[in-house]
Amino acid sequence: MITFFIEGGPMMWLLLIIAIIIAVLSLKKGLQLFGKNESTRSTLENGINAIIFWGAISAILGFFAHHLGMYHAMRAIAAANDVSPAIVSYGYSMSLTTVLAGLMIFLVSALIWFLFRWRFKNITQSAS
Repeated sequence: MITFFIEGGPMMWLLLIIAIIIAVLSLKKGLQLFGKNESTRSTLENGINAIIFWGAISAILGFFAHHLGMYHAMRAIAAANDVSPAIVSYGYSMSLTTVLAGLMIFLVSALIWFLFRWRFKNITQSAS
């Protein structure tokens, strides 16, 4: 797992920060939605969409990092006289690391968002 993180390059640190933000937001909102806390409708709903927002940002950032890495790789290949296809394919697979990480973070955030929206609707329908 650490090798996967290191291969992703410096953009993986941004993805890690976003994953921590999602975890903190999810923990806070999960305690509000699943706890015995009596909160208002606006308090319960506030912040649920931030989870999916940061997940989408992580997916976009993963694709951006991939394209940035490929841009730099193509410039280096153009400057070199002789490049091995094995080196190119390894570099391409390494550049996909950020895409995979960003999409995994997005998938987890989407599942959490869906669960929280479901719980919010159940709470608000039972209160009506």
